[in-house]
Amino acid sequence: MSVKILKKQSVYVAIGLLLTSFLLTACGPLRHVSSAFNKKEKNGESLAVTGLTDLYQYQILDSQTQKRLTVAELANDLSKTQLIFFGEYHSHQASHKFQLDLLQALYQKNPQIILSMEQFTRDAQPIVDGYLADRYGEETLIEDGDAWPIYQGAYRPLMEFAKEHDIPVIAANAPAMFVRCVGKKGFEVLQQLTDDKKNWSAQKVDFNNQKYRDKFMSFLKESGDKHGQSNEQMSKRMKNIYAAQLLRDTTMAESIVNVLVQYPEHQVVHLNGAFHSDGRLGTVAVLEQINAKISTKVISPLMVENPQDPKASDEELKQGDYLYFVRALPERYLDKDKENAATYKLIKKRMAKKCDLEN
Repeated sequence: MSVKILKKQSVYVAIGLLLTSFLLTACGPLRHVSSAFNKKEKNGESLAVTGLTDLYQYQILDSQTQKRLTVAELANDLSKTQLIFFGEYHSHQASHKFQLDLLQALYQKNPQIILSMEQFTRDAQPIVDGYLADRYGEETLIEDGDAWPIYQGAYRPLMEFAKEHDIPVIAANAPAMFVRCVGKKGFEVLQQLTDDKKNWSAQKVDFNNQKYRDKFMSFLKESGDKHGQSNEQMSKRMKNIYAAQLLRDTTMAESIVNVLVQYPEHQVVHLNGAFHSDGRLGTVAVLEQINAKISTKVISPLMVENPQDPKASDEELKQGDYLYFVRALPERYLDKDKENAATYKLIKKRMAKKCDLEN
């Protein structure tokens, strides 16, 4: 697969992720790298394996030393870190396999661990708690907890491990309706919230991180077509969409800080789309503004161009303290017209959804 085709695929998948919450969830364009070697454990022995042979495999790299690591070595490196940001590609099997492997390894070293998740929102915390306490079944968690459509294939193993080992799970994100309303009407719309709902999200955000803003706006512009809107309409819409992104980032950062105040001796593993933590921007930057004393590490994914010959550029090495390489996903569309039609259809569907903060 050529670099050009891989980048095209990356942009399309990223836009698709963005649009899943009405152009409000920029969880990140996939980046290309080459691959390295991996080590697997078999019968207690460490085996060197060349390349990535399937979509479940991943390979870990220390960005500073450029040393390849096993999961056990990474867990050892992270043992004294208070907060680990684990950036994921939501639709990639390797991200979720690695998340479970690392959570298990960290738990073995320190059972005082908390799992924080972008994939559940603050209003769903009682449902999440009830599921972990065996008061609800899984369908209740999925339906009443508004679990993501990919929950069973992507996050079920993590939730079950947490449940079996009494690991608290934090529903860290802002409610989708809040995000949708901010994306449509601007941040001031949250002033309409009743008092009982105000603690479901952050109530203020910081627009001053120019680097993150530039990155986000560049990402949005990858969608190309204005879809019939004037420049003024596009500018207002993009500002509101950016405010919605900041609402997610800030809500998640506050959720993490709050749980560390409550459980200062615990280690937190926070799962989020890579865009929220790559380059220590997004949620990481907001958290460090709130409390710079929290020790943090960022794990970022890199999509492989050539699984037999991995290399990370200097710029890619800056995305996280640790990188993990994964294979490229299949091309979703080979026909440009079909791709554009699908994107437009999704945009139209999401734009038709209404803002309703009363229910």
